[in-house]
Amino acid sequence: MEFTAKKNNNASCDLTITFSAEEVNSAYKKAYQSASAKVKIPGFRPGKAPLDMVEKVLGESVMDDAANIMLNHAMAELFDKLEHKPIRIPQFQVETFDRKTGAKAKATYDTKPEVTLPKLKKIKIQPVEIKISEEDLTKELEAMQKSLARNALKEESEPVEANDLLEIQYKFKEEGKEYPENLQTGKYQMGHTNNPPGFDAELLGLKLNDEKEFSFQYPDVYPASPESAGKVYQYQVKITAVYRVTYPEINDDFATEVDGSANLQELKDKTKKQLAEMFQAALKRKNLEEAYVEILKESKFIIPESLIAEETQSVFQNFMNEFHMPQMSLADYAKRLGKEESEVKASFATAAEKRIQTYLVRHKIGEEQKISLSDEEMEKGYEKEAQSQGIPVDALKKEVQKQKAETYYRDKFLFDKIDEFVYAEVDKKSAKSVSTEEAETLLSRKE
Repeated sequence: MEFTAKKNNNASCDLTITFSAEEVNSAYKKAYQSASAKVKIPGFRPGKAPLDMVEKVLGESVMDDAANIMLNHAMAELFDKLEHKPIRIPQFQVETFDRKTGAKAKATYDTKPEVTLPKLKKIKIQPVEIKISEEDLTKELEAMQKSLARNALKEESEPVEANDLLEIQYKFKEEGKEYPENLQTGKYQMGHTNNPPGFDAELLGLKLNDEKEFSFQYPDVYPASPESAGKVYQYQVKITAVYRVTYPEINDDFATEVDGSANLQELKDKTKKQLAEMFQAALKRKNLEEAYVEILKESKFIIPESLIAEETQSVFQNFMNEFHMPQMSLADYAKRLGKEESEVKASFATAAEKRIQTYLVRHKIGEEQKISLSDEEMEKGYEKEAQSQGIPVDALKKEVQKQKAETYYRDKFLFDKIDEFVYAEVDKKSAKSVSTEEAETLLSRKE
């Protein structure tokens, strides 16, 4: 057997293999041996007939099997010798296959994608530092205060007031439609920020067991329920309980009740630190995203089209699962949107290509810098992950083993370490100080 392999400039390789007549005859022999257990020859049990009789009966009918046997054996032998390895089994075209003259087969197969990185120190980002204000602290303390609310049942004669908590039975319908048959039950917090403007006014002054029917038009812009925006609904409401909501005073006793802090100042200090850490971690992730965007722009990639096609399908399926959509093909989804399949596919392909590029860049950085994980770092990774999921580390490890997800988590922890290296290497300008409002705006931006 002889072979030639020519690397192309599109992450593919042309492979040609030639075989001697002896190798072709050997492949035929193996094909006859494989078929002997199934062929029926009078006077012999399956698998017991002499091989020359099997050959006479089957003749050239085993040629395809012989060719496959020969090529599979050839690839097993050639794999380590190939400078550019295939990422999947090559599909060969057999040009000649003759017992007297030998055989020749050709294949063009996809090779591993390639990436050339820029110098990381040439990548510039603008670090951001969070500035926690007294107003931010006040908002956090008020949120804690609300979590410790005390509800006292009001007397039957006491009317609903601005900050009361109500238990209600209700029905509602869009104007012009029929009410549903059954009542719903629920709680309604007067004065809540998500309440539609003007809705509370319909309930003010009602008392226990009062019933009211009214119409209400939602504002044209209502993020809490976009499907209701601008529409008019009819409501039937019955008050089944009214609670006076009171909140503890924000003082030293309050601080102790929240988390055991010795005094209010200690709670403030801890809250400020936690807020800063939370925002700083999110802003750092955003900085890393920006760094990778720039790295991708400056990197050079050669990626097989087949790999992008596979990842495109994966991105599409993840999208369907994330939004709990019924299973359908990309073509059917495009038809459902009223768009051309090529247009919809291109949008998913763009996301797929970016995902592949980001993976390749991180992997290449780790490879060039010889970044690896020690057992101790792996253990710390599990501890951190378990903490973020709010479960014991042993429970996480047990689930990882059950799901056979060890490789996934090893890659995740390794990429976290690579990300730390990237953040340390890129050129960081003087840090910019921002408020929490500015930070939230930055974090909401999509690259």
